[in-house]
Amino acid sequence: MSTAPPIEPAPPGSTSNRGCWKAALLGCGAAAILLVAALVGLFIYVQKRPTAVTDLLMERIRAGYAPDVTAEDKSDLDSAYADFRRELESKRVSKDDMERVRDAIKIGREVGRDEVHELTRVFREAARHSGAAGSRTAPPALGATPVP
Repeated sequence: MSTAPPIEPAPPGSTSNRGCWKAALLGCGAAAILLVAALVGLFIYVQKRPTAVTDLLMERIRAGYAPDVTAEDKSDLDSAYADFRRELESKRVSKDDMERVRDAIKIGREVGRDEVHELTRVFREAARHSGAAGSRTAPPALGATPVP
């Protein structure tokens, strides 16, 4: 019967295993910094180009049409989205309208006719609200008030 020799710990003060944790912490720290930088970069990109995100979502919606969605429904949705996208590019879509759009978009399953109609309505309302906000005239400037 043979037995393996016991593993003996390194003597105290030995430098053979002291650098392991230090190297691991430095490596993980560098990875964490890179991850944070990537997230900040992504956040800035989305803030500057929100249409990139909505275009991606619309591609997913178009790929998931249910069989009951007609060609007319699809063209209505595309037209409403084009109007919404134009307003979004000019940064005239309000945060509330963006939240309504986000709530209306459901990804990961078939998009039925009712959902296409709902999305079309939400896109049109958001474009209409932003167009109305963009066409408002500024209040008249106040003249200098005479001092008595």
